[in-house]
Amino acid sequence: SRPPFGFTPVRQCDSCQKAASRAKLCCKMAAEGLCRPMPRLLCLALSAGFIRFCQAATCPGSFHVAGLGKLELIPTGWNRPGATYVDVNQDKKLVAEMGSRAYFAERCNAGHYDNNDYIAMKLLGKTMKFTTDISAAECGCNAAFYLTNLRQNTHPSECHDYYCDANNVCGQSCAEIDIMEASKRAWHSTLHTKRDHAGQGAGYGGGDGWNGPRDWLSWQYGPGGDCIDTSKPFDVSVSFPVDGRGILHAMDVKLTQTGKSC
Repeated sequence: SRPPFGFTPVRQCDSCQKAASRAKLCCKMAAEGLCRPMPRLLCLALSAGFIRFCQAATCPGSFHVAGLGKLELIPTGWNRPGATYVDVNQDKKLVAEMGSRAYFAERCNAGHYDNNDYIAMKLLGKTMKFTTDISAAECGCNAAFYLTNLRQNTHPSECHDYYCDANNVCGQSCAEIDIMEASKRAWHSTLHTKRDHAGQGAGYGGGDGWNGPRDWLSWQYGPGGDCIDTSKPFDVSVSFPVDGRGILHAMDVKLTQTGKSC
């Protein structure tokens, strides 16, 4: 967990030890991170403030995934002032705020990150399906749904939640499968090995100074599109076929929408 006020965690504590021991388990190491040579009253005040902040951490809620059962959602950003979150609404739909990120998990312990809590899906030879609504994701936005090795990553990372990806965003690299990186005018699906930043992918759209893939046309995908009208929800299917040895052969992504024949 990242301590507030910009302090870097240190493991040796002095006069803050007693204050830190009163913290919840989820806050303990981070509270100890405030332990530095400083006036005792200041140290106690900072630790107490952090404990109150951590106790406000909550789990967004549970949702059901066919084939997996009940899952929990764990947001990144606990213990980080000003963080935005992904919520589970009353209809059990996942709603992401700008700048938020969250992970599928077997269980959620509010304020405490543990890589063993994250779900490890076995998708070889299987298909995953979901419905997405990216009608509010304008150009420059990236509504992303992807797979990484958080469960297998034993290093907390610079984000303190065991996050890792192929671009080393939080200081930890791991394989990454981008099923969906999208806005209402662009879509990318990409396979990355551990340190393959660019990866191998397909889709439609680019960016400022970057001309991305053009595997379909603008009239097929976008607001009012003939095949996928991104002003409305649409369905995504991603399959992971294997070869005769059981090794991943490809990633097959299909976008479909009710009432569209493409």
